[in-house]
Amino acid sequence: MAIFSCSLSVRLQPARRFSQSAVAAAVAGLALVAASAARGDVFVLNNGGRVIGDLLNRDESPRATYVIKTSAGSEVTLERSQVQRVLHPTAAELEYERIAPTYPDTVEGQWKLAAWCLEHGLVSLRKPHLERVIELDSDHVEARRALGFSRIDGKWVTQEDRMKANGYVLYKGRWRMPQEIEVLKNREQDSLHEKEWTQKIARWSAWLFTNKDQAARDNFGQISDPNAVGGLKLALKTDGREGARTMYLDPLAKIATHEAILALAGRTVDDASEEVRMVALDYLKKAKSPPDAISYLVGQLHSKDNVVVNRAAIGLGYLGDRSAIGPLIDHLITAHKFKIVTGSGGGPNSISSTFIPGGKTSGGMGGGGLGVGGGPQTVTQMIQNHSVLDALVVLTGGVNYGFDVRAWKYWYTALKQHDVVPGRRGKDQ
Repeated sequence: MAIFSCSLSVRLQPARRFSQSAVAAAVAGLALVAASAARGDVFVLNNGGRVIGDLLNRDESPRATYVIKTSAGSEVTLERSQVQRVLHPTAAELEYERIAPTYPDTVEGQWKLAAWCLEHGLVSLRKPHLERVIELDSDHVEARRALGFSRIDGKWVTQEDRMKANGYVLYKGRWRMPQEIEVLKNREQDSLHEKEWTQKIARWSAWLFTNKDQAARDNFGQISDPNAVGGLKLALKTDGREGARTMYLDPLAKIATHEAILALAGRTVDDASEEVRMVALDYLKKAKSPPDAISYLVGQLHSKDNVVVNRAAIGLGYLGDRSAIGPLIDHLITAHKFKIVTGSGGGPNSISSTFIPGGKTSGGMGGGGLGVGGGPQTVTQMIQNHSVLDALVVLTGGVNYGFDVRAWKYWYTALKQHDVVPGRRGKDQ
């Protein structure tokens, strides 16, 4: 930035206070002096003048005056109303103010001053000198390139010229096509609406089970805007009340977008409440088992958490989509890692058990084995997933090979070869 349009150094009596008109007269009548010895702040006045010096009353609060010791050693007091803003120039900027007038207004002089600015990191001060160079010599190649010009078909053009010629528009610091800008604006508008919905949902959630309960339920019952999905998902994640979470599912089912369906499907495996999980499944079943939900639940069969694997299987069996038969067979028995802590509780060699669905516990049995002592150890257990087997029995109409994965795969292969198993929703039944 250019610091001085003019600099004011005045010799007055110490601590003398003068009016706005006096400042204007001083600026107009005093000879300007170079700021070679100046160090400190620059006080930009409303009338365009500037005073350079050190602020003596920095701790004054609220500020009524600026008491300044100028570079000439005088002390000047300015009313706060006289000062437009205060600048804090660097040493390089002050040096620029000192040397700039010494460079001649020629191509060579302005080019050298531009180079000095670049060397000292004064990029914004460099530009006017580059522009002056090409005013004096319109074909100065180095200055043109430094300003972003390229020579195309014998003409100097800037990047801005090229981008505009190709249909681009500068939007938030980047060149974009109008179509992309339209998409971005729509997203920004949607984001604004999402924030508004999140605030509304948080407010209505606080009304539940209070004297505003019915108003809250009426409001939730009227939600149909897809922009509300994010707020509903957040409420499902953070609200510890089972009854409230169950109610948040209804607007998601009404909205029924891809994101809303996935939010419902997520509740069927992530929610701690069986009631909430089953209500979510009911909504998905009424929606005729959307493919998005089936794909999500099949993906959850790969979870490292055995509880999630079994909840996903329950969902797949309940929704009745026979395309899940193959993945379910692959996950009848799954491997899971557990950390076993020795030396805790009942004695120096006792083992803390890890919960496994179906009421079983891992006490170092199976899988990776367990040594006594030596601190926490990780063991791998192969777990028979009873909910997966139950889902297979339901989807196959009563076929049951237990946990004999090989028998299941042999049966399923034979079935596919005879084109008995359809792609979706029991079309062979």
